Amino acid sequence: MQRNLTPCVSVIIAAYNAQDTLVRAVNSALGQQVPVEVLIIDDASSDDTPRVAEGLARLHHNVRLIVSAENGGPSVARNRGLAEAQGEWIAILDADDAFLPGRLQRMTGVARRHEADLVADNLLFFDWQAQAVAGRALRLADDHVRQVGAADFVGQCMTGRSPFDYGQLKPIFRRRFLHARGLRYPPHLRHGEDFAFVLDWLLAGARFMLMGEGLYLFTQRIGSISSDSSGQSRTILNLQAMREHTLGLLARPRIRADRALAGLLSKRADAIRDQAIWNRAYPHLRARRPGALLMEMLRDRRSWPMLARHLVRRHRARMLAR
Repeated sequence: MQRNLTPCVSVIIAAYNAQDTLVRAVNSALGQQVPVEVLIIDDASSDDTPRVAEGLARLHHNVRLIVSAENGGPSVARNRGLAEAQGEWIAILDADDAFLPGRLQRMTGVARRHEADLVADNLLFFDWQAQAVAGRALRLADDHVRQVGAADFVGQCMTGRSPFDYGQLKPIFRRRFLHARGLRYPPHLRHGEDFAFVLDWLLAGARFMLMGEGLYLFTQRIGSISSDSSGQSRTILNLQAMREHTLGLLARPRIRADRALAGLLSKRADAIRDQAIWNRAYPHLRARRPGALLMEMLRDRRSWPMLARHLVRRHRARMLAR
């Protein structure tokens, strides 16, 4: 790749203590079939991530390291990358994930054909221990391409309820639209920031296309690709902040004027609340601590229907297994 070649895609990697996976992530971006620049934002790592990133920047002219003096979280780190990006498109790559070959070429092609402002592909679950793909997020055919509107997007972002939360998708974004609308990640959010960012694009009038083909390796470093019995990732989320942000959206005039969208956001806030209740109750249920479970149930009666549904599902599963 020539040094004076304008990048088609700026790949932003917010890295925090990612010394073991950063090389894999960067190489997967550099191996794409379109011109790229890679912006690594070290979010005040305490391991060897800065040294690894410096080595990559020395080795590749189109890799640049931006160092944060203090840890600000993924939103703040990505916003620094957005300000520095020069590509026509911007792609977000988590430091422990990877792109499959040809991903950016196919996604920018879909964007051109459909005049899209953001394009997301399917996610492939990658088991780090097994070093193998072990499933896909969405049950869509590879040739599936459709538009996603704001209501459709929010309706698929019901934490703990949606089969797969669309807020975890990793779209590419048109940089010209980003700057024209002044869009940025909410700096106070460390979890649920992707949902908030994509929704802001949709509320600003962006055209969002979803592909069925899986080209993004969504890595789980837990020895098993399956989630626990709650159906949730083992990542500890700040559900309270996510719920407060969702409720805050209801005050926006654009959302107040759309009763259907406001209703969906209210349902999302309820789903996040229920997930927080479940996260407190489930460890007692799994460890068979009836006394502690009873105390949790007495603490919040909203957990009762949720626990009852879980027990019914578990009983049915045991009956079918016989």
